[in-house]
Amino acid sequence: MDILLVIKDINLIYLGGSMYSQIVVSYDIEDNKNRNRLFEELKDLGLKPIQKSVFWGYLLVSEKRVIKELFKKYCSDNDKAFLINASLDNNLQNCFGYTEEDFKHPDEFEII
Repeated sequence: MDILLVIKDINLIYLGGSMYSQIVVSYDIEDNKNRNRLFEELKDLGLKPIQKSVFWGYLLVSEKRVIKELFKKYCSDNDKAFLINASLDNNLQNCFGYTEEDFKHPDEFEII
């Protein structure tokens, strides 16, 4: 049986700061098949593509570990990838071509 938990008060997550964190994932993978597979898996985790090989979003600590395993799975010795904590709140003045809507906080999270 699947259990679905919907967190309605998003401020609980932001104030606590330990459950979810904003992250940026970037990668340069030569093999098209592996690059496309990683792209799809990152989208499946709920991350938003903000450039061709750059994603942004909110993740649990356990989901960060999943991404590290995806890097091992899809990256060869010549490829490069990184995942960093990156709060984009109040940093949009340093951006070009993006709006606050591009980095909108989710209204709720679904934990399955």
